Amino acid sequence: MRIWWQKHILAWISAGVLLSAGTAANASNPPKVVSLDGCADQYVLGLVPQADIAAVSDRAVLPESYFRDRVGKIRMVKPYLETILSLEPDIVVRTWGGDLKLLQRLQHHGVKIVTINDVYSYDQARDELFRVGDEVGQPASARIEAHRFEEALENIHDIGRGRSILYYTPGGFSAGPDTMVGDMLTRLGFRLETQTKGFFYLSPEVMLTKKPDVFALSFFDDAVAMRRVPGRSPIVRKVIESRPNLILPSRAMACSGWFTAYDIESLSLQGFR
Repeated sequence: MRIWWQKHILAWISAGVLLSAGTAANASNPPKVVSLDGCADQYVLGLVPQADIAAVSDRAVLPESYFRDRVGKIRMVKPYLETILSLEPDIVVRTWGGDLKLLQRLQHHGVKIVTINDVYSYDQARDELFRVGDEVGQPASARIEAHRFEEALENIHDIGRGRSILYYTPGGFSAGPDTMVGDMLTRLGFRLETQTKGFFYLSPEVMLTKKPDVFALSFFDDAVAMRRVPGRSPIVRKVIESRPNLILPSRAMACSGWFTAYDIESLSLQGFR
C-alpha cells in the first residue's frame, strides 16, 4: 500500500512541476498580437503591453485614435498577407479590417482571428471589453480598464438637465436610442428629440421640422467629411446655429468601445449651458 501511495504522490508532484513549468513558459512567451484596423487598434493598444504588440494598423496614430499616444515605436502596417505573416503573430485582432480571403489564409497558417463585435451601449461595451481581454490573453488588463471605465461612467455629469437633443453629422445622419451615441447623450442628461431607431438620414427639409433644444454635432471639423454634404447647406447651417451646439469628440464617434466613456466624462466636466 505504501509503495502504491508513493508512486501516486511522485506522479502528482511530477504533474505539478510540469504544469508549473508550462504556466511559466506561457507567462514568459505571451502571444504576439497584430491589429488590422483603427478600431481594433484601440483594443490592442488599450489592453496589450507594447512588447507583445507586433504591429498595429496604419490608422493607429490618426487624430481619431484614442490610444495613439501608446503607439510609440510599434510598427504600423497595412492588412497585406505577406506583411502580417512576416511578423509571425499568434493573434490578429480586427473589426472591419481584412477581407475574407486574408482571414482564411491567416487561419490556415495557424493565426487566431479575434473579431470585435459592434456595441450599441456601454453595457455591451463592458461585456466586449472582458471578452476581448480574454481572447488576447489579457484578462487582468481588461479588469483594470473596466474599473477605470466604471469610474468614468459614474463621473459623467448631468449637463443636459432633461433638454431635448438631436444628433447630426455633416452627411445628414442622426442616431436613435438604440445606438452608442444615444446612450452617450442619455447619460449626459439629455432627452433624444427622436425615438427613431438606429442611424437614419435627415434631409434639409426634415431638419426644418425638428425643434430640439440642443444640436449634438460631430465631424463638422473634418474637411473631408464636409465636402459636398447636406451639412454645408445654408438652410441646415441656419437651423443648427439657431440653437446651442454640443460638439462631440470625433474620436468618441469614430469607434464604439469602453474607451469612449473617458471622452464623454471629460466633455461633461467642461460644462454646458
